[in-house]
Amino acid sequence: MSGKEASLILLDVGASMYGEYQMGGGKKLSRLELAVDCLGLMIQQKIFNYKNHEVGLILFGTEEAPDGKTLYIQDLSIPDLDFFRNVSELPNHDVGLQVGGDIFDALDKAVHVLDDHTKTKRMEKKIYILTAGCGQTDYSEKQITKLIKMIEKVDVKINFIALDFMNDYNGDMDDPDKPEEYEALNNRMLTASYQCQEQSINSRYVFLMVQELRNNMRIFPANVAFELYSQFHTRSLQARASFRGDFQINDEISIQVLIYKRCFEERLPTLKKHSTLGQFQIDINKNHVRNDLIYYNPEDPNMTPIEKENIIRGYQYGRNLVPVDQIMEDKMKYQCPRQFQLLGFVDRTQIPRYYYTSTVDMVISVENQKQQKALAALVIALIATRKVAIARFVGRERTAPKLIMLLPHKSKNSQCFWMISLPTTEDIRHFQFAALKRSTPNQQMAVAAMIDSMDLQKMPTEDGQFEELLKMKYVANPTRQYFQQVIMHKAITRTDILPPISPLILEYLHPEIKVYDYAKEALSKIKAAFKFKINELKKQTDKKVFWKQLFDQQSTTQQIQPDDEVVEINQEEEEMVSMFAKQKLGFNDEIIKEIGTVDPISDFKKMITEKRIDLVDTALQQIQKIIIQFVDQSLKGSFYPKALECLKEMRRACISEDETNVFNKYLHALKDKYSQLVFWAQIVQQGITLISNVENQKSNVTAEEAQEFLNKEDISHKQLVDQLQHEEEDLLAEID
Repeated sequence: MSGKEASLILLDVGASMYGEYQMGGGKKLSRLELAVDCLGLMIQQKIFNYKNHEVGLILFGTEEAPDGKTLYIQDLSIPDLDFFRNVSELPNHDVGLQVGGDIFDALDKAVHVLDDHTKTKRMEKKIYILTAGCGQTDYSEKQITKLIKMIEKVDVKINFIALDFMNDYNGDMDDPDKPEEYEALNNRMLTASYQCQEQSINSRYVFLMVQELRNNMRIFPANVAFELYSQFHTRSLQARASFRGDFQINDEISIQVLIYKRCFEERLPTLKKHSTLGQFQIDINKNHVRNDLIYYNPEDPNMTPIEKENIIRGYQYGRNLVPVDQIMEDKMKYQCPRQFQLLGFVDRTQIPRYYYTSTVDMVISVENQKQQKALAALVIALIATRKVAIARFVGRERTAPKLIMLLPHKSKNSQCFWMISLPTTEDIRHFQFAALKRSTPNQQMAVAAMIDSMDLQKMPTEDGQFEELLKMKYVANPTRQYFQQVIMHKAITRTDILPPISPLILEYLHPEIKVYDYAKEALSKIKAAFKFKINELKKQTDKKVFWKQLFDQQSTTQQIQPDDEVVEINQEEEEMVSMFAKQKLGFNDEIIKEIGTVDPISDFKKMITEKRIDLVDTALQQIQKIIIQFVDQSLKGSFYPKALECLKEMRRACISEDETNVFNKYLHALKDKYSQLVFWAQIVQQGITLISNVENQKSNVTAEEAQEFLNKEDISHKQLVDQLQHEEEDLLAEID
């Protein structure tokens, strides 16, 4: 929970805890070192994430205790760096004479301490016990029964962590509703072998307690180190519904549902800067570095500050910057009401796994029997038909709607939907890749065998069973865990040396190391099926050549005289280098600012593609005047072809530069002015029409309207077209 909590740690520090941890996977690690590492992770979590949690520490199995059994190291309080430092130094103490401590005596005292501490406080109570179980106990079964009643009365949650102890216990089998597995577990615990008689007695008492305290006690045998670590590095959160409303099936049917976060993106906490110039303060809220932003006009030499209220946003539209104030921006936003509506159903196979684009939420019904039955019926029906639901989801007003998939899920006690966002057409990007060579059947079989042998979910064990190597509930967030570890290390040591991440966590993050040995044969078949060769990469040379590089190359070819005389480059050589650079780079110092009548298309292209200054608007205005000049000054249509070529080039430029409205408006003007001339007939004959939204999305003319623009002509215009065709036929006849 994210509320108040009181946790009391009972740590066995007897001689048995200094022994080597047998499940360490070849790593030399004592049981006490492993326990201290786990406690360090727990304290880190409490310091960083839970400001209302209190932690205490009790050592048992030490001669330093006043009663020879238990020693109170830390009273229940909010943990700090001193507590973390004291826990980290525990493995450095000398080994005691006692083999182990009395587990049940320490547990009895811890329950009373928690009860006394939380009588007037509403706090969740937890006890963590870490021991190897080698300590002798004076408790009898009668006293154990009395302790069980006390635990139920105080309502304490107990996590019993056994180090190389009770390894045969399996919590999944400890279920009375499964008689066969439950009986098998009892037989296993009765016939289990232990290192000493004390472990056998302690195991029997602990197993008796967990049978009676099913809701208050759990046993975690540390068979695998990362399972033990998982009890301390997890960060529990208080469940809060992110959405509460109606799930609309149709106009008449709706189900009241709640939506909870199933998983979410983990973000590191933000760090605040503290000034080193100010006087040191214990209060963390003082000496903060504050950033003040000052807005000013970059063209103002005096840098006069501008109030934030006088600043509005500007959006790029082509080459122009359009100012948009907050009122206009709010009006332009898509106004969408809060909604959760069913759209339809599709087969589950039609939605591939790579379509899942975000985190997963859980959809359940409210605590109402009628609503629960309705949702359960829909879930069971979708599971039976192997379909999923597609819905439209708007979590809050004025937010973008989401296309989501509702994946039905049925557990032992409940039914729900997993809600997953799906991409729309605008979210999908199609990338073109070169085609691969067709594989042979032998290669396909080799790859299939390699995939099967490297399956992390079904890895065979020595006893012929299968185990999952990557259980996500045991995976720590390495980034967050290492972030906290580094801060704690630097706060204690005051050095710049970064500590290494825990090797046990790193080992679990790389399960493929265990897979390689099992998949050795499959990998050898891959090498035999595919012939690999080294592809030598050629050193890439710069394709761009700058004038300075050419000049430097020309300079280096000159030989320096023995008497260190400077060789001067004459004006001819400099002009040749400059000319070569201009030809190579297309670089010209002259900027064309006016379109001539000799080569108007070339001048127009240079003005459109000029990067140093923006001449697009000027070029479009001048080319329009040039076209009209060619038409008006033509003698029997002598300049019509030249005008038509300019018009075509203007049309191409308007498409590429998003100036479709300029061309369409100009073409309407040409039609109004020259519709009765042969020039317009030639435009129609060559199919020069309006720019449609198919050619450029910013055009407001459809393809049908663009085609209709040329088809709607009167009778006189059709006569001009026929006259033009007859003139061409007569001209061809004269040539023949």
